[in-house]
Amino acid sequence: MSNNDTLISPVVVLNVPRLTKDFITYARAVNVALQGNDNFPNPTPPLDVFAADISALEDAETKAATRAKGAAALRDAKKHKVKEHLGQLRSYVQSVVATTASPTDAAAMVKSAFMSLRKPTTRNVPDVSAKNGDVSGKVILAAKSLGPSVLYSWEYSLDQSKWMPIPDTMKARTEMSGLTPHSTHYFRFSAFTRAGKQDSSQVVSLFVH
Repeated sequence: MSNNDTLISPVVVLNVPRLTKDFITYARAVNVALQGNDNFPNPTPPLDVFAADISALEDAETKAATRAKGAAALRDAKKHKVKEHLGQLRSYVQSVVATTASPTDAAAMVKSAFMSLRKPTTRNVPDVSAKNGDVSGKVILAAKSLGPSVLYSWEYSLDQSKWMPIPDTMKARTEMSGLTPHSTHYFRFSAFTRAGKQDSSQVVSLFVH
């Protein structure tokens, strides 16, 4: 059994500039990139609506430059609306890309929409974890889930030489009480799947309170 599990989660992101003028330019670029784009035939919101909102923001930005009363607030409201539309379009692109098996194809599709793909991130999921419970001598164990119909056979030790059984469970979690407080205990489990007994997990230690 491996010591960790690598999870990959590519995410579509927007490269939104902070300055309003640059923001308008970026929004127009996304709008143009999606027009007639075969990868994304049904963008939400419709691109004509999105374009109209961008134009409204551009007009509001021009008026805000005059510092007329209420012009800045109107500009900010129009900008917020365009941001919402950009978020909806990002979600739409994400939903389409999620059905694409090839990472290379997905990256090309996202680029064609004038968006970016966040670099995949990894997260280590331990085989087993242990933490102290709400009373002295009580420990809560959690295993990396291996799916349905799996039997988890738990064990603990004081010296990693002699292992003592903890009642088996059909869930990837169990609790044990009555352990000796103020001492270090070691825990592990073995899984029984349809393929048979798996190797023992990594060993995790815990100073029991």
